[in-house]
Amino acid sequence: MLVLSISLAFLAITLFSILRRKSKQPNKIFNVYSQPGKWFTLKYYVFLFMLMVRRFKYRFLDKSQFFKPDQLDKLQPLSNHELACDAVFFQFVSQDGIYYCSGIERRQEGKCAGLIYLVLPEYGILCNEKIPSTVMDADPKSLFSMEYYGAEGISFTPVESMKKWRVSYKGKMRQESNPQNVVNVELDGIWQSDYPWVLFEVDTPAHVLAKAFATEEWSREYFEKLKETHQSHYEQMGYFSGKLNVNGTIYELDNLDAFRDHSFSFKRDWSIMHRYIYHMFYLKDGTKISVGVVSQPSTSSNLLVGYVARSNKTVDMIDECDLKLYQHGENGKMPTELCFMVTANKKTYEIQVKYLHQSVHFKGRNKEARINERFLECIVNGVPGRGISEWHYNNN
Repeated sequence: MLVLSISLAFLAITLFSILRRKSKQPNKIFNVYSQPGKWFTLKYYVFLFMLMVRRFKYRFLDKSQFFKPDQLDKLQPLSNHELACDAVFFQFVSQDGIYYCSGIERRQEGKCAGLIYLVLPEYGILCNEKIPSTVMDADPKSLFSMEYYGAEGISFTPVESMKKWRVSYKGKMRQESNPQNVVNVELDGIWQSDYPWVLFEVDTPAHVLAKAFATEEWSREYFEKLKETHQSHYEQMGYFSGKLNVNGTIYELDNLDAFRDHSFSFKRDWSIMHRYIYHMFYLKDGTKISVGVVSQPSTSSNLLVGYVARSNKTVDMIDECDLKLYQHGENGKMPTELCFMVTANKKTYEIQVKYLHQSVHFKGRNKEARINERFLECIVNGVPGRGISEWHYNNN
């Protein structure tokens, strides 16, 4: 997840190969979740120092000087690895109960992992007909032009870097509660933003990453795995406006709270991901929150990522969260309600969640990932809102 300075990494490996001979790593919770060991504090400061050295340049120049938005915010060429990946995901929510999420994960051989969900008060969940499968064929035109993400009616087209995308869909969708009811759906609109974009490898607080990685057992192989599994991932809050047509019924969508992300990597191997829980919250006062807890045991079994985007368009990175994966749904039985807290910029957000609808789909060549898409109501510090959550499980 993070490409480290080779010289500093080897220094750390040498040091802790000596220390490991004299200490024993605490038992993992459920044989998955690592706990801080005897040398945690020292490892924490070593890793923190490595991050500070790596990020020193960002003290003087904005990240956009090193990660050019016009080069990032478009289709990325796939590596030659069979698991190469380039993925985008969009969602929007209205406070009266309309939800949308859709994504395309570009893979080799003209294949994609694609999906689209709509939640409407009169239908409940609508999903594309292939769900729970996400295997799709990429649009041939998108493969040749490299100008948009397209697969089986789903389309995402960059218009202005970090500012504007066109989002569209034309096809059939199935009512989850009544699978025999198939409707014709057309969606066309503009996702736009004046929020900062958040690049996790740069913007996640250094002490959060240091804590996560210092908890794990270090070795030469561990640092090689960190490098091998690195991916670039950025997110941005925004708004969506457009028109939705469901079997002739027109919905005018005006300035709805929205979100998007973009990830690309040398490879994305779903088989090494154990679990994650992601939430995106959209509050009535204009606050938007993205928070995820991730367990990928080969690199970090307890990783926190996320931020609070305030109505004044400033973003505070989340640096604390009391949501522990192993305490919620580790056996596969997900709660219908959830409470947890996050802290950002010294402010605590008390979050209450009630899940209203959910569906499941699979990703990976052998369906290694089982992802539960959950649509919710929430209250954060007394302010009501709506949101979308993903609960991922390793399907093996």
